[in-house]
Amino acid sequence: MKKKKIRINKKKFIPRITLLIGIIVLIILAINGTSKNETSTIIKPRLLVDTVDITENLHHDIYIDKSGILYMSIDDIKTIFDKNLYFEEDTEKIITTYGTKTAAIDINSNTMEVNSASLLLSNSIMKLENSIYLPISDITSIYNIEVKCTEETAVVLSLYKALTTVSANKNISIKEDTGFFSKTIQKIDKGQELVFIENHEKNGWYKVMTYEGNIGLVKSKDVSEKKQIRKDMDDSDFSSKEPDLDNAIELTYRSLKSDNMKDFSSRKKIVEDTISSIVSKEKYTVKLNLNKVETESKLIERFIIELVPRLKEIGGNIAVTNNDGLLSDRFLQDMKIK
Repeated sequence: MKKKKIRINKKKFIPRITLLIGIIVLIILAINGTSKNETSTIIKPRLLVDTVDITENLHHDIYIDKSGILYMSIDDIKTIFDKNLYFEEDTEKIITTYGTKTAAIDINSNTMEVNSASLLLSNSIMKLENSIYLPISDITSIYNIEVKCTEETAVVLSLYKALTTVSANKNISIKEDTGFFSKTIQKIDKGQELVFIENHEKNGWYKVMTYEGNIGLVKSKDVSEKKQIRKDMDDSDFSSKEPDLDNAIELTYRSLKSDNMKDFSSRKKIVEDTISSIVSKEKYTVKLNLNKVETESKLIERFIIELVPRLKEIGGNIAVTNNDGLLSDRFLQDMKIK
């Protein structure tokens, strides 16, 4: 018995197959579109500090508002800028020190005391992710930094760190690698400034960063000569005289009692009085005589932490006598106290 041949009506079959393929393609596109939309809503903003992407090392995500203001948690500020940052719970003040600045930020009044000046923050302090967030763009003067933000990236550059720039001689592209078909990271317009990072291992190429936080390679012939904006700066650049214990402002147990150390406002009064004495008497060494001092060591440490920046500001220094273990060797080393 002969098998019956099944005839396919091509006129009907081909359109049906085409329709089926079309439906499958539309489903795939829809799935991909949904996936992309979901991804775009959870983009994690990046943070670069001095050309290093530290996003994955943060305790909390950074926040960039619609005005381009960068917010960071005090946990991350402590890690990146000031390990001695301190939240005084009783007064709800954040005490931070850096370089020649001692600042107290009141989270309720949105005000800030910097050395002897009082300022009003332009942007509100926020509470997110169970942490306090400060508007870094408002307090750049404390940490001597400049901040540049896009919607998804924040670049923080220290004014204490060396900075060298180059500018594009023409419209160019920043490349991922030196190969001809290498991926383009970002298009650069003629005259646009770039942060120079280093010479690439292949001659004729520079590693650079844009102020949008993109890092890649450009041909050295396509950019201007390197221009040094600033040099590295460290504590040695704050000129201070050698300690002179025979010609010093001495603070004893009478000044260093608990009532004078209990909170920032109390400590600030002793700091201001000490600075005034230094200036008027031209004695640039503060000698802390810890004999008979019964105040808790952590309060004495806070006083020293808040005093040192003010001394740097006027070229003064600090020395400790009769310690007898009240202050640890580690703390004295960290504060560079003899």
